[in-house]
Amino acid sequence: MKSTVSYFFALFIGLSIGWLGQQFLLSYNSLESSPSVSQSLARQYQRLNDLKNQRFIPSQIIENSIVEEQLSSKFLDAINQKNFDQAFEQFTLLEFPSLEDVLLIAGLLYEQERYELLFSFLYDYRYGLDTKSEQQLLLEIYGYVEQVDLKLAEEENHEKLVSLYRRLSSYQGDHTFYYLRLSYWSLQSGDTFEASQSLLGAINDISFVKEISELQDAIELYEKVGPQIEIPLRAVDGDHYLVNVELEGELSLELMIDTGASKTVVKKSLLDGMPRLLDDALSLQMNTANGRAQGLGVRLSKINIATLHLDYLDVVLMELPKFKYDGLLGMNLLSQFDFQIDQDNLVLKLSPKKLTFTAPN
Repeated sequence: MKSTVSYFFALFIGLSIGWLGQQFLLSYNSLESSPSVSQSLARQYQRLNDLKNQRFIPSQIIENSIVEEQLSSKFLDAINQKNFDQAFEQFTLLEFPSLEDVLLIAGLLYEQERYELLFSFLYDYRYGLDTKSEQQLLLEIYGYVEQVDLKLAEEENHEKLVSLYRRLSSYQGDHTFYYLRLSYWSLQSGDTFEASQSLLGAINDISFVKEISELQDAIELYEKVGPQIEIPLRAVDGDHYLVNVELEGELSLELMIDTGASKTVVKKSLLDGMPRLLDDALSLQMNTANGRAQGLGVRLSKINIATLHLDYLDVVLMELPKFKYDGLLGMNLLSQFDFQIDQDNLVLKLSPKKLTFTAPN
């Protein structure tokens, strides 16, 4: 009985060891037949490279590109149709509007004479640009300013010009040219106070010394003579005109207007009784119709021509034995004004001179 139990126990142990050995062998064979970890990683790496090398464009990018092209097309259609409202609406929808797009809008606004909106739009777009693009845009703006200035000046629309330069000087406060033009057009509209105040914005800019000086003189002259004065004339010898001029508050002369004479000329003999005027006289060589002649340059004060009163006038004293009038009224006086000879009414019209200067590049 004991031997039988021992037999079955030994059989059970043998079967168990055999089963464990079989399982071990199967596991070993399974590991031998499967790919290694390094092989698996290599395959994954190759797959990633294959994906990277493919020209893969997400569908969202494609859709955005199509939408942008459609918006651009609608924008250009609106520009061609001269429809600003629609063009501007499409412009605002563009994700990255170019400077060229901006200038298309600007051209349409200029064509439709919507000048205030034109400059507001351009200056708004200025912010955020790189330095090169900003300079390019500013040159475009200055070009439009010059064109609008000329156009409104031809129409003598001084009020609109004043309003325009007020806005421009607020958009770009460091641009001296805007203050000069605001001063000038304020003067042309008759507002000497605003003209003087506007000039303060330019007064320290050494690039415009000449223009500032001219404007100061023009403002001072306007305050003296107003928008225009009319001086009576006397016609002689067909197409010549004489004007009465009072010099030094006591000497009354009749001078012939001569737009070909650069200087005002007075017969020297008429001032023989005023030797004090010759104390500071300068010797001059003058070119005349009869050749070179000797003269004396003097500065006379208290010049009165009808209602025009000047503090001084430079004149040349010469011997004019064959000239039957007292002298010539030359361009050194006339060029201080815009002048016109009204032949029908025998009137010399003088008004403050219109100044012309352009914006620097």
